[in-house]
Amino acid sequence: MSKALGAAAFSCGIVFCAWAAPPSGVLPDSGSLSATTMQRLLLADAERLDNRVVAVGDRGYIVYTDDHGKSWKRAKAPAAPLLTAIDFVDGQTALAVGHDSVILVTHDRGETWTQQFSAPSEQRPLLDVLFLTPKVAIAVGAYGAYYETANGGETWTSRKIVADDKHFNAILELGEGRLIILGEAGTILASADGGKSWSPIPSPYKGSLFGGLVTDDGAVVAFGMRGRIYRSTDKGQTWKQIDNPSTATLMGGDKLQDGALVIAGAAGTALVSRDNGQSFVPIPTGTTKAFSRAILGAPNAVLLLGEAGVREAPLPSGKR
Repeated sequence: MSKALGAAAFSCGIVFCAWAAPPSGVLPDSGSLSATTMQRLLLADAERLDNRVVAVGDRGYIVYTDDHGKSWKRAKAPAAPLLTAIDFVDGQTALAVGHDSVILVTHDRGETWTQQFSAPSEQRPLLDVLFLTPKVAIAVGAYGAYYETANGGETWTSRKIVADDKHFNAILELGEGRLIILGEAGTILASADGGKSWSPIPSPYKGSLFGGLVTDDGAVVAFGMRGRIYRSTDKGQTWKQIDNPSTATLMGGDKLQDGALVIAGAAGTALVSRDNGQSFVPIPTGTTKAFSRAILGAPNAVLLLGEAGVREAPLPSGKR
């Protein structure tokens, strides 16, 4: 998952230094949320399971929908700071991570959550999380934060995998035990053994990379500051820049069921690719609000999450 919102909100730099005000009043502990409340929520990331979408965001809010975003409910979850990322390993179990190095787990499709871990004294927000197997997962974040579990999250161990303290914004699984971390100042790290060891890869860009997607043909698409998009066909060893006339920072995206890629970011920017990331075209969104994540919505539509909750946008013509 690509979680630039968390990185940018933490550093108070690029786009989210002044986020939308949190919802007025007190949200219910669980249950249905009004459309007005949803429009005022800051949402950072989401995952889809069939027709269910589970999203995480500000002040530990976790919300879910079973009707493509027409209505939303708040999950039962412990008090938490900004949650930045979520990842499901199967149809029931997911992890969510965020500031204070908090890690939450659900075993019922995102409806109830419990806390597994937190380390607020370390002041290292977690910005992404990835299940490798039902037992093995990795969480990464600011200042080189890297936590791993081999028992489904019952215990988490911290490791220092590089000498410096660059922020790790996203971790991707490429298959066959290969992983890539994307981060601050063009950081790209690669592992060929499921995270046991890591080595740096020469980066095509000195600005921050906030996320990435793996295409149906095995290519890796990375994106980040100033609208930069890069594509690699050799597991990240070399990269080609992809044309994008917009300079709006790109924050997060998704691969749709038909293999199309969607990416969203600052200034209401959303893009779609139907050729495995070799080219992108804009998706009209009708707003300048910043988005942190794009995810599959209703047929021929995409849900865009960010500083104004969730917004639906139709996909440009083409079968999904």
